[in-house]
Amino acid sequence: MKRLTLLITGLLVLLMVVGCGPQATPAPTEAPAPTEAPAPTEAPAAEEPGEEPVTLVLGFEGSPPSFDPIGAGTDNRVNMPSINMYNALVQFKWGTTELEMDLAESYEMSDDGLTYTFKLRKGVKFHDGSELTAEDIKYTIDRMLALKTGIYRSLSAVTAAEVIDDYAVALKLEAPFPGLLGALARLYIVNADVVKEHEQAGDWGETWLVEHEAGSGPYVLVSWEREQQFVMEKFPEYFKGWDGKHADRVVVQIIVEESTRQLALEQGTVDWAPLWSADTYLALQDRPGLKLYADPTLNQLYIALFTQNEYLKDPNIRKALSLVYDYKGHVESVRQGLADVARGPMPADIPCFDDSIPPSEMNIEKAKELMAQTDYPDGGFELDMAYQGTAPEEVGCAEIMQAGAAELGITIKLQAMEWPAKMDLFSSPETAPAMGTVWNFPNFPDADQFLYVFGHSESAGGGGVNFAYYSNPRFDELVAAGRSELDPEKRCELYREAQQLWVEDVPFLNITIGHALSAAQENVHGYSWTPAHAYTVSAYEMWKE
Repeated sequence: MKRLTLLITGLLVLLMVVGCGPQATPAPTEAPAPTEAPAPTEAPAAEEPGEEPVTLVLGFEGSPPSFDPIGAGTDNRVNMPSINMYNALVQFKWGTTELEMDLAESYEMSDDGLTYTFKLRKGVKFHDGSELTAEDIKYTIDRMLALKTGIYRSLSAVTAAEVIDDYAVALKLEAPFPGLLGALARLYIVNADVVKEHEQAGDWGETWLVEHEAGSGPYVLVSWEREQQFVMEKFPEYFKGWDGKHADRVVVQIIVEESTRQLALEQGTVDWAPLWSADTYLALQDRPGLKLYADPTLNQLYIALFTQNEYLKDPNIRKALSLVYDYKGHVESVRQGLADVARGPMPADIPCFDDSIPPSEMNIEKAKELMAQTDYPDGGFELDMAYQGTAPEEVGCAEIMQAGAAELGITIKLQAMEWPAKMDLFSSPETAPAMGTVWNFPNFPDADQFLYVFGHSESAGGGGVNFAYYSNPRFDELVAAGRSELDPEKRCELYREAQQLWVEDVPFLNITIGHALSAAQENVHGYSWTPAHAYTVSAYEMWKE
Protein backbone atom coordinates (compact mmCIF):
# COMPACT_ATOMS: atom_id res chain seq x y z
CA MET A 1 0.00 0.00 0.00
CA LYS A 2 1.22 3.51 -0.61
CA ARG A 3 -0.07 6.61 1.06
CA LEU A 4 -1.40 9.32 -1.23
CA THR A 5 -1.50 13.04 -0.79
CA LEU A 6 -4.49 14.38 1.11
CA LEU A 7 -5.12 17.09 -1.43
CA ILE A 8 -6.12 16.68 -5.06
CA THR A 9 -3.46 18.48 -7.02
CA GLY A 10 -4.87 21.34 -9.06
CA LEU A 11 -4.69 25.08 -9.43
CA LEU A 12 -7.06 27.25 -7.48
CA VAL A 13 -9.78 28.31 -9.84
CA LEU A 14 -9.53 31.90 -8.68
CA LEU A 15 -5.89 31.95 -9.85
CA MET A 16 -6.31 30.03 -13.09
CA VAL A 17 -5.87 31.73 -16.42
CA VAL A 18 -8.27 30.70 -19.14
CA GLY A 19 -6.32 29.62 -22.18
CA CYS A 20 -3.38 28.02 -20.39
CA GLY A 21 -1.76 24.98 -21.92
CA PRO A 22 -2.99 21.45 -21.25
CA GLN A 23 -2.28 20.35 -17.70
CA ALA A 24 -1.20 16.78 -17.08
CA THR A 25 -2.66 15.19 -14.01
CA PRO A 26 0.32 14.67 -11.65
CA ALA A 27 1.33 11.18 -10.67
CA PRO A 28 0.51 10.00 -7.17
CA THR A 29 3.36 10.89 -4.82
CA GLU A 30 4.42 9.86 -1.39
CA ALA A 31 2.69 12.10 1.11
CA PRO A 32 3.79 13.02 4.60
CA ALA A 33 1.99 11.26 7.40
CA PRO A 34 -1.42 12.89 7.83
CA THR A 35 -1.69 15.39 10.61
CA GLU A 36 -3.84 14.42 13.52
CA ALA A 37 -7.43 15.53 13.09
CA PRO A 38 -8.64 17.81 15.87
CA ALA A 39 -10.58 16.10 18.60
CA PRO A 40 -14.32 16.77 18.64
CA THR A 41 -14.96 19.99 20.50
CA GLU A 42 -17.36 20.48 23.32
CA ALA A 43 -20.77 21.85 22.45
CA PRO A 44 -20.87 25.63 22.89
CA ALA A 45 -22.09 27.04 26.13
CA ALA A 46 -25.51 28.60 26.22
CA GLU A 47 -25.61 32.13 24.91
CA GLU A 48 -25.11 34.91 27.40
CA PRO A 49 -28.24 36.74 28.53
CA GLY A 50 -29.20 39.27 25.91
CA GLU A 51 -27.10 37.59 23.17
CA GLU A 52 -29.33 37.06 20.16
CA PRO A 53 -28.88 33.99 17.94
CA VAL A 54 -27.64 34.92 14.46
CA THR A 55 -30.15 34.12 11.72
CA LEU A 56 -28.91 33.98 8.14
CA VAL A 57 -31.53 34.32 5.39
CA LEU A 58 -30.62 32.91 1.98
CA GLY A 59 -32.67 33.34 -1.18
CA PHE A 60 -32.61 30.43 -3.63
CA GLU A 61 -34.42 30.06 -6.93
CA GLY A 62 -35.34 26.39 -6.61
CA SER A 63 -37.02 24.23 -3.99
CA PRO A 64 -35.41 20.84 -3.27
CA PRO A 65 -37.59 18.04 -4.63
CA SER A 66 -36.30 15.91 -1.74
CA PHE A 67 -33.84 16.13 1.14
CA ASP A 68 -32.41 12.73 0.24
CA PRO A 69 -28.68 13.47 -0.16
CA ILE A 70 -28.25 10.83 -2.84
CA GLY A 71 -29.71 13.38 -5.27
CA ALA A 72 -26.97 15.91 -4.51
CA GLY A 73 -24.80 14.42 -7.22
CA THR A 74 -27.06 15.66 -10.01
CA ASP A 75 -29.24 18.40 -8.50
CA ASN A 76 -27.90 21.59 -6.93
CA ARG A 77 -31.26 22.13 -5.22
CA VAL A 78 -30.49 18.99 -3.19
CA ASN A 79 -26.77 19.64 -2.81
CA MET A 80 -27.29 22.96 -1.01
CA PRO A 81 -29.18 21.55 2.01
CA SER A 82 -27.10 18.36 1.92
CA ILE A 83 -23.74 20.06 2.36
CA ASN A 84 -25.14 21.93 5.35
CA MET A 85 -26.76 18.92 7.05
CA TYR A 86 -24.34 16.09 6.16
CA ASN A 87 -20.68 15.25 5.87
CA ALA A 88 -18.69 13.23 3.35
CA LEU A 89 -15.48 11.24 3.67
CA VAL A 90 -13.61 14.06 1.95
CA GLN A 91 -14.66 17.56 0.97
CA PHE A 92 -13.49 20.51 -1.09
CA LYS A 93 -12.03 23.44 0.80
CA TRP A 94 -14.26 26.43 0.24
CA GLY A 95 -12.87 28.83 -2.32
CA THR A 96 -10.56 26.22 -3.89
CA THR A 97 -10.42 23.04 -5.94
CA GLU A 98 -8.41 21.30 -3.20
CA LEU A 99 -9.70 18.31 -1.29
CA GLU A 100 -9.29 17.84 2.44
CA MET A 101 -10.32 15.16 4.88
CA ASP A 102 -13.84 15.48 6.33
CA LEU A 103 -15.20 12.37 8.07
CA ALA A 104 -12.01 10.56 7.17
CA GLU A 105 -8.72 11.26 8.95
CA SER A 106 -6.63 9.66 6.23
CA TYR A 107 -6.78 7.16 3.38
CA GLU A 108 -4.57 4.72 1.50
CA MET A 109 -4.85 3.43 -2.05
CA SER A 110 -3.64 -0.01 -3.06
CA ASP A 111 -0.95 -0.25 -5.72
CA ASP A 112 -3.47 -1.50 -8.30
CA GLY A 113 -5.89 1.35 -7.56
CA LEU A 114 -8.73 -1.04 -6.74
CA THR A 115 -8.99 -0.53 -2.97
CA TYR A 116 -9.21 2.69 -0.98
CA THR A 117 -9.03 2.30 2.79
CA PHE A 118 -10.32 5.17 4.92
CA LYS A 119 -9.55 5.73 8.59
CA LEU A 120 -12.46 7.57 10.19
CA ARG A 121 -12.56 10.27 12.83
CA LYS A 122 -13.74 9.09 16.22
CA GLY A 123 -16.49 10.81 18.15
CA VAL A 124 -18.46 12.21 15.20
CA LYS A 125 -22.11 12.44 16.23
CA PHE A 126 -25.22 12.16 14.11
CA HIS A 127 -28.09 14.51 14.85
CA ASP A 128 -29.79 11.84 17.00
CA GLY A 129 -26.68 11.69 19.22
CA SER A 130 -25.39 8.31 17.99
CA GLU A 131 -21.80 7.92 16.81
CA LEU A 132 -20.91 7.66 13.14
CA THR A 133 -18.99 4.45 12.32
CA ALA A 134 -17.81 2.43 9.36
CA GLU A 135 -21.20 0.70 9.26
CA ASP A 136 -22.76 4.00 8.21
CA ILE A 137 -20.25 4.36 5.37
CA LYS A 138 -21.02 0.83 4.20
CA TYR A 139 -24.79 1.39 4.37
CA THR A 140 -24.49 4.63 2.38
CA ILE A 141 -22.45 2.86 -0.32
CA ASP A 142 -24.83 -0.14 -0.38
CA ARG A 143 -27.77 2.25 -0.68
CA MET A 144 -26.18 4.09 -3.61
CA LEU A 145 -25.40 0.82 -5.40
CA ALA A 146 -28.96 -0.39 -4.91
CA LEU A 147 -30.75 2.80 -5.96
CA LYS A 148 -28.39 3.58 -8.88
CA THR A 149 -29.37 7.24 -8.99
CA GLY A 150 -27.92 10.66 -8.24
CA ILE A 151 -24.23 10.49 -7.35
CA TYR A 152 -24.10 6.87 -8.56
CA ARG A 153 -23.30 8.06 -12.10
CA SER A 154 -20.03 9.51 -10.80
CA LEU A 155 -19.24 6.55 -8.53
CA SER A 156 -20.27 3.58 -10.65
CA ALA A 157 -16.69 2.23 -10.43
CA VAL A 158 -17.32 1.41 -6.76
CA THR A 159 -18.58 -2.14 -6.27
CA ALA A 160 -18.65 -2.59 -2.48
CA ALA A 161 -17.70 -1.24 0.92
CA GLU A 162 -16.14 -3.53 3.54
CA VAL A 163 -16.06 -2.72 7.24
CA ILE A 164 -12.62 -3.35 8.75
CA ASP A 165 -13.48 -2.10 12.22
CA ASP A 166 -15.63 0.67 13.71
CA TYR A 167 -13.29 3.35 12.38
CA ALA A 168 -11.93 1.86 9.16
CA VAL A 169 -13.68 1.03 5.89
CA ALA A 170 -12.43 -0.17 2.49
CA LEU A 171 -14.05 0.81 -0.82
CA LYS A 172 -13.64 -1.76 -3.60
CA LEU A 173 -13.53 -0.70 -7.26
CA GLU A 174 -14.09 -2.73 -10.41
CA ALA A 175 -11.43 -0.66 -12.17
CA PRO A 176 -9.06 2.13 -11.13
CA PHE A 177 -10.77 5.52 -11.00
CA PRO A 178 -8.50 8.56 -10.52
CA GLY A 179 -11.54 10.78 -9.95
CA LEU A 180 -12.80 8.78 -6.96
CA LEU A 181 -11.94 11.26 -4.21
CA GLY A 182 -13.50 14.19 -6.02
CA ALA A 183 -16.68 12.20 -6.59
CA LEU A 184 -16.83 11.17 -2.93
CA ALA A 185 -17.22 14.82 -1.93
CA ARG A 186 -20.89 14.52 -2.91
CA LEU A 187 -21.50 11.14 -1.30
CA TYR A 188 -23.06 12.36 1.94
CA ILE A 189 -23.09 9.78 4.73
CA VAL A 190 -26.47 8.91 6.25
CA ASN A 191 -27.26 7.50 9.68
CA ALA A 192 -27.79 3.83 8.83
CA ASP A 193 -29.92 2.98 11.88
CA VAL A 194 -32.26 5.93 11.41
CA VAL A 195 -32.77 5.36 7.68
CA LYS A 196 -33.24 1.60 8.11
CA GLU A 197 -35.91 2.30 10.72
CA HIS A 198 -37.88 4.25 8.12
CA GLU A 199 -37.45 1.99 5.09
CA GLN A 200 -40.70 1.10 3.32
CA ALA A 201 -41.00 -1.95 1.09
CA GLY A 202 -37.29 -2.01 0.32
CA ASP A 203 -37.03 1.66 -0.70
CA TRP A 204 -33.84 2.29 1.29
CA GLY A 205 -35.57 5.15 3.06
CA GLU A 206 -36.21 7.20 -0.09
CA THR A 207 -39.79 8.07 0.86
CA TRP A 208 -38.89 9.15 4.39
CA LEU A 209 -35.86 11.18 3.29
CA VAL A 210 -37.99 13.33 1.03
CA GLU A 211 -38.99 15.35 4.11
CA HIS A 212 -36.39 14.36 6.71
CA GLU A 213 -32.63 14.19 7.15
CA ALA A 214 -30.25 11.81 8.93
CA GLY A 215 -26.97 13.65 8.90
CA SER A 216 -24.03 14.68 11.05
CA GLY A 217 -23.48 18.14 9.59
CA PRO A 218 -23.49 21.56 11.26
CA TYR A 219 -27.22 22.14 10.84
CA VAL A 220 -30.39 20.21 11.59
CA LEU A 221 -33.55 20.50 9.48
CA VAL A 222 -36.32 21.88 11.69
CA SER A 223 -39.06 22.84 9.21
CA TRP A 224 -39.98 22.78 5.54
CA GLU A 225 -42.76 24.61 3.75
CA ARG A 226 -42.75 23.18 0.24
CA GLU A 227 -41.92 25.69 -2.48
CA GLN A 228 -41.60 28.43 0.16
CA GLN A 229 -38.78 27.88 2.64
CA PHE A 230 -36.92 25.47 4.88
CA VAL A 231 -35.22 26.23 8.18
CA MET A 232 -32.06 24.74 9.69
CA GLU A 233 -30.65 25.26 13.19
CA LYS A 234 -27.15 24.60 14.44
CA PHE A 235 -26.29 21.17 15.80
CA PRO A 236 -24.47 21.84 19.11
CA GLU A 237 -22.46 18.59 18.95
CA TYR A 238 -21.08 19.18 15.45
CA PHE A 239 -17.60 17.66 15.45
CA LYS A 240 -15.88 20.75 14.05
CA GLY A 241 -17.23 22.83 16.91
CA TRP A 242 -18.63 26.32 17.09
CA ASP A 243 -15.61 28.43 17.97
CA GLY A 244 -15.44 31.61 15.97
CA LYS A 245 -18.30 33.21 14.07
CA HIS A 246 -21.11 31.15 12.55
CA ALA A 247 -24.81 31.42 11.80
CA ASP A 248 -27.01 29.84 14.49
CA ARG A 249 -30.12 29.57 12.35
CA VAL A 250 -30.47 29.44 8.56
CA VAL A 251 -33.67 30.28 6.71
CA VAL A 252 -33.63 29.34 3.02
CA GLN A 253 -36.38 31.16 1.15
CA ILE A 254 -37.44 29.85 -2.25
CA ILE A 255 -37.66 32.87 -4.55
CA VAL A 256 -38.10 31.70 -8.12
CA GLU A 257 -38.31 35.05 -9.88
CA GLU A 258 -35.04 36.92 -10.17
CA SER A 259 -36.78 40.29 -9.95
CA THR A 260 -38.21 39.24 -6.59
CA ARG A 261 -34.77 38.15 -5.37
CA GLN A 262 -33.41 41.51 -6.49
CA LEU A 263 -36.12 43.35 -4.53
CA ALA A 264 -35.46 41.19 -1.44
CA LEU A 265 -31.76 42.11 -1.60
CA GLU A 266 -32.57 45.78 -2.03
CA GLN A 267 -35.00 45.75 0.89
CA GLY A 268 -32.62 43.72 3.08
CA THR A 269 -35.03 40.83 3.66
CA VAL A 270 -32.47 38.27 2.44
CA ASP A 271 -28.78 38.22 3.37
CA TRP A 272 -27.42 36.46 0.28
CA ALA A 273 -28.85 35.29 -3.03
CA PRO A 274 -27.56 34.00 -6.38
CA LEU A 275 -28.18 36.05 -9.51
CA TRP A 276 -28.60 34.47 -12.94
CA SER A 277 -28.97 37.68 -14.91
CA ALA A 278 -26.03 39.95 -15.68
CA ASP A 279 -28.51 42.82 -15.97
CA THR A 280 -29.64 42.24 -12.38
CA TYR A 281 -26.03 42.07 -11.24
CA LEU A 282 -25.18 45.39 -12.91
CA ALA A 283 -28.36 47.00 -11.56
CA LEU A 284 -27.23 46.16 -8.02
CA GLN A 285 -23.59 47.07 -8.54
CA ASP A 286 -23.82 50.56 -7.10
CA ARG A 287 -26.55 49.81 -4.59
CA PRO A 288 -25.49 51.00 -1.11
CA GLY A 289 -25.29 48.29 1.54
CA LEU A 290 -24.67 45.38 -0.86
CA LYS A 291 -21.58 43.37 -1.81
CA LEU A 292 -21.49 41.69 -5.22
CA TYR A 293 -19.57 38.61 -6.32
CA ALA A 294 -18.62 37.42 -9.82
CA ASP A 295 -16.72 34.18 -9.27
CA PRO A 296 -14.96 32.26 -12.09
CA THR A 297 -16.47 28.80 -12.50
CA LEU A 298 -16.14 25.53 -14.38
CA ASN A 299 -19.82 25.73 -15.41
CA GLN A 300 -20.27 25.35 -19.15
CA LEU A 301 -23.39 26.06 -21.20
CA TYR A 302 -24.14 23.92 -24.27
CA ILE A 303 -26.87 23.49 -26.85
CA ALA A 304 -27.49 19.79 -27.39
CA LEU A 305 -28.20 18.69 -30.96
CA PHE A 306 -30.31 15.53 -30.95
CA THR A 307 -28.25 13.39 -33.31
CA GLN A 308 -31.16 11.04 -34.10
CA ASN A 309 -33.27 13.89 -35.46
CA GLU A 310 -34.20 13.61 -39.14
CA TYR A 311 -32.10 16.66 -40.01
CA LEU A 312 -29.50 16.75 -37.26
CA LYS A 313 -28.28 13.24 -37.98
CA ASP A 314 -26.32 14.96 -40.77
CA PRO A 315 -23.04 16.20 -39.21
CA ASN A 316 -22.77 18.99 -41.79
CA ILE A 317 -26.05 20.50 -40.59
CA ARG A 318 -24.82 20.29 -37.01
CA LYS A 319 -21.54 21.96 -37.98
CA ALA A 320 -23.41 24.66 -39.88
CA LEU A 321 -25.56 25.44 -36.85
CA SER A 322 -22.44 25.69 -34.70
CA LEU A 323 -21.10 28.34 -37.08
CA VAL A 324 -24.13 30.65 -37.08
CA TYR A 325 -24.22 31.12 -33.31
CA ASP A 326 -22.98 34.54 -32.19
CA TYR A 327 -20.74 33.52 -29.29
CA LYS A 328 -19.11 36.92 -28.78
CA GLY A 329 -22.51 38.58 -28.95
CA HIS A 330 -23.70 36.20 -26.24
CA VAL A 331 -20.85 37.21 -23.92
CA GLU A 332 -21.26 40.91 -24.65
CA SER A 333 -25.05 41.29 -24.72
CA VAL A 334 -26.47 38.42 -22.67
CA ARG A 335 -23.73 38.31 -20.02
CA GLN A 336 -22.44 41.88 -20.22
CA GLY A 337 -18.91 40.51 -20.39
CA LEU A 338 -19.40 38.26 -17.34
CA ALA A 339 -18.59 34.98 -19.15
CA ASP A 340 -16.01 33.48 -21.50
CA VAL A 341 -16.54 31.85 -24.89
CA ALA A 342 -16.15 28.08 -24.56
CA ARG A 343 -13.32 26.15 -26.19
CA GLY A 344 -14.58 22.67 -26.96
CA PRO A 345 -16.35 20.35 -24.54
CA MET A 346 -14.66 21.47 -21.31
CA PRO A 347 -13.00 24.53 -19.74
CA ALA A 348 -9.31 25.15 -20.28
CA ASP A 349 -8.77 24.94 -16.51
CA ILE A 350 -9.59 21.23 -16.46
CA PRO A 351 -6.54 18.92 -16.51
CA CYS A 352 -6.00 17.25 -19.91
CA PHE A 353 -7.61 20.12 -21.82
CA ASP A 354 -6.53 20.16 -25.48
CA ASP A 355 -4.98 23.58 -25.94
CA SER A 356 -5.19 23.31 -29.75
CA ILE A 357 -8.96 23.81 -29.61
CA PRO A 358 -9.85 27.46 -30.34
CA PRO A 359 -12.79 29.39 -28.88
CA SER A 360 -16.14 28.75 -30.56
CA GLU A 361 -16.55 31.22 -33.43
CA MET A 362 -19.25 32.46 -35.79
CA ASN A 363 -18.67 32.05 -39.57
CA ILE A 364 -21.88 32.35 -41.58
CA GLU A 365 -20.18 32.00 -44.96
CA LYS A 366 -18.59 28.67 -44.02
CA ALA A 367 -21.91 27.52 -42.51
CA LYS A 368 -23.66 28.12 -45.85
CA GLU A 369 -20.94 26.16 -47.65
CA LEU A 370 -21.59 23.22 -45.33
CA MET A 371 -25.35 23.43 -45.89
CA ALA A 372 -24.72 23.30 -49.65
CA GLN A 373 -23.27 19.82 -49.11
CA THR A 374 -26.50 18.54 -47.53
CA ASP A 375 -29.92 17.58 -48.87
CA TYR A 376 -31.22 20.93 -47.56
CA PRO A 377 -28.95 23.62 -49.04
CA ASP A 378 -31.54 26.34 -48.37
CA GLY A 379 -32.82 24.98 -45.08
CA GLY A 380 -36.59 24.99 -45.27
CA PHE A 381 -37.23 22.89 -42.18
CA GLU A 382 -38.15 23.48 -38.54
CA LEU A 383 -36.39 22.40 -35.36
CA ASP A 384 -37.83 22.65 -31.85
CA MET A 385 -35.57 23.88 -29.04
CA ALA A 386 -36.18 23.52 -25.30
CA TYR A 387 -34.74 26.02 -22.84
CA GLN A 388 -35.37 27.18 -19.28
CA GLY A 389 -37.61 30.20 -19.49
CA THR A 390 -36.80 31.47 -15.99
CA ALA A 391 -33.02 31.49 -16.64
CA PRO A 392 -32.10 34.77 -18.37
CA GLU A 393 -28.96 33.38 -20.00
CA GLU A 394 -30.85 30.46 -21.51
CA VAL A 395 -33.49 32.85 -22.85
CA GLY A 396 -30.79 34.91 -24.55
CA CYS A 397 -29.09 31.76 -25.79
CA ALA A 398 -32.31 30.50 -27.40
CA GLU A 399 -32.92 33.83 -29.13
CA ILE A 400 -29.37 33.98 -30.52
CA MET A 401 -29.72 30.41 -31.83
CA GLN A 402 -33.05 31.24 -33.44
CA ALA A 403 -31.58 34.29 -35.20
CA GLY A 404 -28.50 32.41 -36.36
CA ALA A 405 -30.44 29.46 -37.77
CA ALA A 406 -32.61 31.87 -39.76
CA GLU A 407 -29.47 32.77 -41.74
CA LEU A 408 -29.57 29.19 -43.07
CA GLY A 409 -33.31 29.16 -43.73
CA ILE A 410 -33.91 27.00 -40.64
CA THR A 411 -36.81 27.87 -38.35
CA ILE A 412 -36.28 27.32 -34.63
CA LYS A 413 -39.47 26.84 -32.62
CA LEU A 414 -38.66 27.84 -29.03
CA GLN A 415 -40.18 25.96 -26.08
CA ALA A 416 -39.72 27.54 -22.65
CA MET A 417 -39.94 25.20 -19.67
CA GLU A 418 -38.42 24.45 -16.29
CA TRP A 419 -35.46 22.09 -15.84
CA PRO A 420 -37.47 19.06 -14.61
CA ALA A 421 -39.72 19.22 -17.68
CA LYS A 422 -36.71 19.51 -19.99
CA MET A 423 -35.04 16.55 -18.30
CA ASP A 424 -38.22 14.51 -18.74
CA LEU A 425 -38.33 15.27 -22.48
CA PHE A 426 -34.71 14.31 -23.02
CA SER A 427 -35.03 11.15 -20.93
CA SER A 428 -36.23 9.28 -24.02
CA PRO A 429 -35.36 9.55 -27.72
CA GLU A 430 -39.08 9.30 -28.41
CA THR A 431 -39.74 12.66 -26.77
CA ALA A 432 -36.39 14.47 -27.12
CA PRO A 433 -36.59 17.88 -28.84
CA ALA A 434 -34.23 18.57 -31.72
CA MET A 435 -32.24 21.00 -29.60
CA GLY A 436 -31.97 22.05 -25.99
CA THR A 437 -29.86 24.10 -23.61
CA VAL A 438 -28.01 22.19 -20.93
CA TRP A 439 -25.47 23.24 -18.30
CA ASN A 440 -22.61 21.25 -16.88
CA PHE A 441 -22.04 21.97 -13.20
CA PRO A 442 -19.25 19.43 -12.62
CA ASN A 443 -19.18 17.51 -9.34
CA PHE A 444 -15.39 17.71 -9.34
CA PRO A 445 -12.76 19.27 -11.65
CA ASP A 446 -11.95 16.34 -13.91
CA ALA A 447 -12.27 15.61 -17.64
CA ASP A 448 -14.47 12.62 -16.78
CA GLN A 449 -17.19 15.01 -15.60
CA PHE A 450 -17.40 16.54 -19.06
CA LEU A 451 -16.49 13.86 -21.55
CA TYR A 452 -17.94 10.72 -19.98
CA VAL A 453 -20.90 12.31 -18.19
CA PHE A 454 -21.99 14.35 -21.24
CA GLY A 455 -20.66 12.34 -24.16
CA HIS A 456 -20.62 8.62 -23.44
CA SER A 457 -23.54 6.77 -25.01
CA GLU A 458 -24.45 5.29 -21.61
CA SER A 459 -25.18 8.85 -20.42
CA ALA A 460 -28.01 9.24 -22.96
CA GLY A 461 -31.57 8.92 -21.67
CA GLY A 462 -32.83 7.66 -18.35
CA GLY A 463 -31.85 10.80 -16.48
CA GLY A 464 -28.45 11.21 -18.13
CA VAL A 465 -27.33 14.52 -19.61
CA ASN A 466 -26.13 13.31 -23.01
CA PHE A 467 -29.13 15.15 -24.47
CA ALA A 468 -27.57 14.83 -27.94
CA TYR A 469 -27.79 11.03 -27.74
CA TYR A 470 -24.26 11.17 -29.10
CA SER A 471 -22.92 7.70 -29.84
CA ASN A 472 -19.44 7.22 -31.27
CA PRO A 473 -17.82 3.86 -30.39
CA ARG A 474 -14.30 5.30 -30.50
CA PHE A 475 -15.30 8.22 -28.25
CA ASP A 476 -16.92 5.77 -25.81
CA GLU A 477 -13.76 3.65 -25.82
CA LEU A 478 -11.53 6.65 -25.12
CA VAL A 479 -13.51 8.17 -22.26
CA ALA A 480 -14.14 4.79 -20.65
CA ALA A 481 -10.42 4.08 -20.75
CA GLY A 482 -9.67 7.54 -19.38
CA ARG A 483 -11.83 6.82 -16.36
CA SER A 484 -9.52 4.04 -15.20
CA GLU A 485 -6.10 5.13 -16.49
CA LEU A 486 -3.77 5.91 -13.57
CA ASP A 487 -0.85 7.12 -15.71
CA PRO A 488 -1.39 10.91 -16.05
CA GLU A 489 0.19 11.27 -19.49
CA LYS A 490 -1.66 8.31 -20.97
CA ARG A 491 -4.90 9.57 -19.46
CA CYS A 492 -4.46 12.98 -21.07
CA GLU A 493 -3.67 11.39 -24.45
CA LEU A 494 -7.00 9.56 -24.30
CA TYR A 495 -8.92 12.66 -23.32
CA ARG A 496 -7.32 14.90 -25.93
CA GLU A 497 -8.27 12.50 -28.72
CA ALA A 498 -11.82 12.38 -27.33
CA GLN A 499 -12.00 16.19 -27.36
CA GLN A 500 -10.99 16.24 -31.03
CA LEU A 501 -13.75 13.75 -31.87
CA TRP A 502 -16.28 15.91 -30.01
CA VAL A 503 -15.21 18.98 -32.01
CA GLU A 504 -15.40 17.04 -35.28
CA ASP A 505 -18.77 15.38 -34.61
CA VAL A 506 -20.48 18.45 -33.07
CA PRO A 507 -23.03 16.72 -30.79
CA PHE A 508 -23.27 19.94 -28.79
CA LEU A 509 -22.64 23.63 -29.42
CA ASN A 510 -20.05 24.78 -26.87
CA ILE A 511 -21.40 28.17 -25.79
CA THR A 512 -19.89 29.83 -22.72
CA ILE A 513 -18.24 29.28 -19.36
CA GLY A 514 -20.07 31.40 -16.85
CA HIS A 515 -19.20 33.50 -13.86
CA ALA A 516 -21.21 32.80 -10.72
CA LEU A 517 -23.04 35.99 -9.82
CA SER A 518 -24.45 36.69 -6.37
CA ALA A 519 -25.02 39.48 -3.88
CA ALA A 520 -24.96 39.80 -0.09
CA GLN A 521 -25.73 42.42 2.50
CA GLU A 522 -22.71 44.43 3.61
CA ASN A 523 -22.79 42.92 7.11
CA VAL A 524 -22.58 39.32 5.83
CA HIS A 525 -19.15 37.67 5.84
CA GLY A 526 -17.57 34.30 5.10
CA TYR A 527 -19.11 33.63 1.68
CA SER A 528 -16.83 31.84 -0.77
CA TRP A 529 -17.39 30.00 -4.03
CA THR A 530 -16.28 26.43 -4.63
CA PRO A 531 -16.42 25.26 -8.27
CA ALA A 532 -17.23 21.67 -7.24
CA HIS A 533 -20.40 22.86 -5.48
CA ALA A 534 -22.07 25.13 -8.00
CA TYR A 535 -24.69 27.53 -6.62
CA THR A 536 -24.23 26.08 -3.15
CA VAL A 537 -23.09 27.85 0.00
CA SER A 538 -21.79 26.66 3.33
CA ALA A 539 -23.82 28.48 5.97
CA TYR A 540 -21.32 27.25 8.58
CA GLU A 541 -18.65 29.44 6.99
CA MET A 542 -20.88 32.54 7.01
CA TRP A 543 -21.79 35.04 9.71
CA LYS A 544 -23.33 38.49 10.22
CA GLU A 545 -22.08 41.46 12.14
